[in-house]
Amino acid sequence: MTASPAPADPARPEGFARVWEAGRIGAPTRGAAWARCAVTLLVTLVATAAVAVGWAHATYAGAFAVAGVAVVVVVASVTLLMTLYWLHGSIGQVLSGFLLLLFCMLAGGFAVSNAVFAARGEVSRGAITAFTPHTTLRTSWESCRVRLDDGAFVSREIRCDGASVGKRVTVTQDPTGLAAPAFGDRTHGSPVLPAVVGGAFLLLVVTIVRATVSGERHRLAGTPSAAEGPNPGYYQRRLTSPEYGSRAS
Repeated sequence: MTASPAPADPARPEGFARVWEAGRIGAPTRGAAWARCAVTLLVTLVATAAVAVGWAHATYAGAFAVAGVAVVVVVASVTLLMTLYWLHGSIGQVLSGFLLLLFCMLAGGFAVSNAVFAARGEVSRGAITAFTPHTTLRTSWESCRVRLDDGAFVSREIRCDGASVGKRVTVTQDPTGLAAPAFGDRTHGSPVLPAVVGGAFLLLVVTIVRATVSGERHRLAGTPSAAEGPNPGYYQRRLTSPEYGSRAS
């Protein structure tokens, strides 16, 4: 006779719930909530900086356009899930955070390149010597090789849709190669875009903190959050814990 399996311990998360309630950082306590907030802010900061630098490095080359958008959406979606399921923020906070993060990543690349060019950009004159058509998935674009007046070639191709060989151009380069070379004099960029991106990121930080506060309000009141309501099975430990609905923790 086969023994029947032991009943599941309601205090032990099962299945997908382990992702959101693993270890002490997933505990329904005030300290754990702010620890989750700190981790979410750190992940968001590192991801935003990495994607913005990636955009700055490839914005004007075209090769990063399709893959870069996919990376941005995936990274922003991870933050969305953390805000909803880990911090227990509201739907409005989750959506506003998602949109702010998308903006910071996409516009952040241009802000980084503008800042780099303003700090150490080198402006030169030259001529287009060749151009190459490219197709990335369904995106078509052209890149140009530029020879400067001193005989040297620009280290990387520059996106130049509709250009013609022999056309005289002005090019701004970053000696370190962090920012992709671009047409025109980019050394006098406006500080408006970096300021707007910085303000958007500050709003994003405020949104994540507000989501943490919202989750704590639901815990203290013993009411389900936007994530707990339709998914009570994901939060067995949280809902059955003595800390749920208690101000003592």
